[in-house]
Amino acid sequence: MKDTAQQVDDLIANSNHISKWVEEQSSEEQSSWAQSIFTRLLESASQPRGASGNSCVKLCGFVEQSSKSQSQSLKLWAYSRDVTIQLFNFYVEWNESDNHRSMKLVLDLLPQLIRRNPDEKAGQETKSTILDNLISIVTGKSSKPLAKSAIKALDHLLAKDIVTLDEIRSSYVTLQQKDTSKNPLEVWKSFIFELFHWMTLHFVCPTAGRFIVCVYRGLRSQDQRETSGQLSIETWHRWLLEAINEEPSILEPVKNYIFLPLFKADKSEALGFLKRMNEHEAVSAGHEIDINLPALLQLAALEIGKKVGLVEEPALGDDKSADSDSSIVLDEKVLESVLAHPSHEVRSLALSLLMSSPSTTRPYSSTALDLLRKHLATYFADSDAKFRNEVAGKVRDMFRRVRGAIFVLKKSIPRAAARKQKEQPGQVQEQHILYRTNLISLPEAQLVHCLEYHEKFLFWYIGFLCSELTPTASYQRHSASLKAVTFILRMEGEKSKTWETADDQTLFFDQFGSSWLRALSDLIMDPFDDIRSHAATVLRWIFSDSRYRNFYLMAPQGKLNPTEELTELLRRTEELARKTARADHSDGVARVSQLLYRLSENEQHRVALLSKLIGGLEARLVVAEKDLGRAVLDAPLHGDFASLCYMWQVVSELQLSEGELQSVQALQDALVTCCERVWAAVRDILCDDSPEGHLPQELEEVDGLDTKDVLSYSFRSVHEASNLMRIIILSIKQHSRQGRICPSKEAYERIGNLSFTQLASLRHRGAFTTVALTFSTCCQLVKHLDQAKAGAEGGTTLLEQWYAGTLEAINAQVSTTRRSAGIPAMMTGVLSANAPNPSFEQVMNKLMEIASQEARVTETDGSNLPQVHAYNCLKEIFKSSYLTAMGNKSEKFLPQCLELAANGLKSELWAIRNCGLILLRSLIDCLFGSHQSKALMEAGWDGKANRIAYHRYPSLPRTLLHLLESGHQMMASIAASSAAAESVFPALDIIRRAGPPEVLREELQIHIAKYLASPVWHVREIAARTLCSCLLHAKWLDTITSIAAESVRSQIGNVQNHVHGVLLALKYIVDRLSEVMPEQLQREKDCIDKLENPLTRTIQTTSPSSPVFSLSTGAKSRPWNHLKFLPRILRSQILCEHSPGPGQLILSNSNSLPPTTERGLYSGHRG
Repeated sequence: MKDTAQQVDDLIANSNHISKWVEEQSSEEQSSWAQSIFTRLLESASQPRGASGNSCVKLCGFVEQSSKSQSQSLKLWAYSRDVTIQLFNFYVEWNESDNHRSMKLVLDLLPQLIRRNPDEKAGQETKSTILDNLISIVTGKSSKPLAKSAIKALDHLLAKDIVTLDEIRSSYVTLQQKDTSKNPLEVWKSFIFELFHWMTLHFVCPTAGRFIVCVYRGLRSQDQRETSGQLSIETWHRWLLEAINEEPSILEPVKNYIFLPLFKADKSEALGFLKRMNEHEAVSAGHEIDINLPALLQLAALEIGKKVGLVEEPALGDDKSADSDSSIVLDEKVLESVLAHPSHEVRSLALSLLMSSPSTTRPYSSTALDLLRKHLATYFADSDAKFRNEVAGKVRDMFRRVRGAIFVLKKSIPRAAARKQKEQPGQVQEQHILYRTNLISLPEAQLVHCLEYHEKFLFWYIGFLCSELTPTASYQRHSASLKAVTFILRMEGEKSKTWETADDQTLFFDQFGSSWLRALSDLIMDPFDDIRSHAATVLRWIFSDSRYRNFYLMAPQGKLNPTEELTELLRRTEELARKTARADHSDGVARVSQLLYRLSENEQHRVALLSKLIGGLEARLVVAEKDLGRAVLDAPLHGDFASLCYMWQVVSELQLSEGELQSVQALQDALVTCCERVWAAVRDILCDDSPEGHLPQELEEVDGLDTKDVLSYSFRSVHEASNLMRIIILSIKQHSRQGRICPSKEAYERIGNLSFTQLASLRHRGAFTTVALTFSTCCQLVKHLDQAKAGAEGGTTLLEQWYAGTLEAINAQVSTTRRSAGIPAMMTGVLSANAPNPSFEQVMNKLMEIASQEARVTETDGSNLPQVHAYNCLKEIFKSSYLTAMGNKSEKFLPQCLELAANGLKSELWAIRNCGLILLRSLIDCLFGSHQSKALMEAGWDGKANRIAYHRYPSLPRTLLHLLESGHQMMASIAASSAAAESVFPALDIIRRAGPPEVLREELQIHIAKYLASPVWHVREIAARTLCSCLLHAKWLDTITSIAAESVRSQIGNVQNHVHGVLLALKYIVDRLSEVMPEQLQREKDCIDKLENPLTRTIQTTSPSSPVFSLSTGAKSRPWNHLKFLPRILRSQILCEHSPGPGQLILSNSNSLPPTTERGLYSGHRG
């Protein structure tokens, strides 16, 4: 007989009609069965997206079907409070970071369970509970870091009319303990500003912006019915200005996620807002360095208004016929001034305002194009990369619009001419073009004039882009121009483009002539890699399109021949590269070789190119094998390998005939041999423990040769050879496609084993970074081999052989760096295959087992420590973005590895302690992310939402508690106090930065408070900062009073140390509360005197002349009665620790204390 759990699992796995099966059970058992199934489905769904499968769909389906059941018992269960609350908690906890489509089902189900509840009172109570939870999360009263989910749920419930604005306001007032008689607008302002604060987080701002729009529109529609307490447009504008003034970084989110949906949803509201802004604050035409926030807000609103068709572009004439009720017309004089504003933000918004339009075919005014001519050169040369990227996106849209406008104008002119012939002849008054007018209805003369200046601008723009490519121009100008022309060529090459006309040959294609070819040829040898790449791409696209008929320098009879042009360019680039031997010049040669191979006319020519290059490479290899010194000086290899690497990318893309395929296959095998030979020639250089200072003895006598030259030759050769092997390996993915090149099984094994050997022995960081990528590619693509078995060693797969070899290296390698050289890359490479054997779990367990082995100084000389390699492998696994993208399987091992890292900090051996610390840093980065600023990390928790989603790591609180408990046990031993101190730092630091978890919060706080008595000064300080994070709540004063009382009769350690720890904690609490919760300090100002009593009791028991701290230097403390100034210090919120000298602690308040105490309250031992 199966037990209940097994029956539930079988039912969930095999039945698509779970609710029907439950209905068939007896009415007494239906609820219990339903609850069991619900619990199991909820557990399965409460996992990261990669592991939860379709459990969420089954969960929602089961509850929804149960709510519609004919069985009253099952129906009541589905509508029960517990089910609804558990579903709500599941949504807000798991939608925050694992947002996928099935989560929307939960959000849709919740309103149904509330609205259709047979017990209306119970439904209202459930709704109130959910609403209070959501408001507490949004306003930071809850410690759950779930703002995005909570705001999204609030938005959904408000949109579905489950909750009303009045209910939201009432809940907010209750939770904030605000005065209910307060002006409703003030309450709403406070609530909306809570939402503005969340918009600083990029992943929350779309949701927060959508909800703010929903609330705003609701309040405005509510105000139209109620005249009292109206939210006016003026008030809304003022709120926006205040919010952006508090946090300028939210301007972009406000623009994209508040203005855009608001303006689209309500045109009249948007026009009213835009007019209000024009009346309130004109855009600043000044050149102040300080950013004008009202101007930025105005420009942002106008930009969005223009995108949705509410703002018209500047026009030339004095026409006043615009309908002011339907649009706003820009003032071109204002745009002229702000386009040259020193602020990047202002200029970017102004440019967008000038260029953007809801239509891609709407012509520009001549004024707008004149402004672009005047300012584009400055924008392209700007040093700010972010600004240039924004400009690149805008000029791409500008070009599309100019081409679209020319197309529309060319179509409109014949129609206007025909229309004119039908009408009675009469004098037509020429007038300026107004773009809100239908172009087809304009007079022919105006259309011709408009077309003329658009064509002139197009000619100017293409010439301007070419002029920006001059070799003496800056990198910024080169980059901006190449990006722009790349976009242009891509758009012009699309068959789906909508602006093609009969005049395009002369209008566009003939504009690319010899000056373009000369400029691009120069840039293909540029020092910057991205410039060379873009230049090669532009050359490829132009040479591949016969319409660019003027793109030549030396073609006879003016006929374009790409092969001849590229052959000459290759000759010139090879000559320059031979003279300089520079890596960037060799890369330029390689890119020209790739272009020549790609554009070769027949297969014989292509094979001949490859054969010639491989033959030259083999001749150079012979030199390197005989005399490395001569090869370094006269026969570099990296240029040939780079050329073959680029050419092989094209080889992999081509459909080859049978004869060419056989020839290329033979050449491919020769290339693999060349890669093996170059490794054999330079391995002694790159595998030396200190390759930067290693010069073989036989090369010391060679004139003109030094360590740097040999090392550079060796690294570049292996680097480019490894890149070539990776390109060869990547073609294995097309092994089933006829006529495509792919490596044989033998070649694949040779490349994989060579990369493995290189990783195991390399000591040059740059080299094994490249080789690691190649080896990882080999591991990931091994599944494409025709035969999974390697055919050796009992039929084990290649992956299993590499895993066994990595373990052998961990256990056997002695001469490695403290970061284990290539071993971590070998392990992450094996794991990147995502294979069932070795599985991720198997590898992690093995590494943790090795890392946890105890090592003593007396038992090892420190040279052979597999623990070090295991620690470094674990660190690399947690850092690997590729492994994270595969499903983040490492997440469930994080608490175990945290404890492992902390144990490593206790080791007697420095190497293990160091690796434990490095692993710890990676784990903390996984928990918090690496995006936090230093100031935020040092400040600690702010008392609002936890900065760690503890529900994702259910065992983490228990791990933190265990680390704190084990630290107490070690503290008992004076000799081990330093190691114990280091071992508790991880737990203390995580709680300090993230805030304490709700689970085990009290136990953690008790253990943290005990560390205030530590004999180690630094431990007391960290414990005090951590306790500060635990006490950011209303009862902080009672708690610190109790701890202070315990400190003066301390049984844990030295009384004075304990008092010092409490005072530090008090200092940090007061400082932090004054920053994040000033209302708490204000509320407790009359109670702060309570703290004086427990501390000053020591005055009666301690001699004024006795030392406060045991001090080896013999220094004495100041009298204890200085503690009477403590309440005064607290009231003024000043308790600052200045940089004291050795053995001295100074707490001062120069404004409050008498002169005799300004130098310090007391001196004592820091531990």
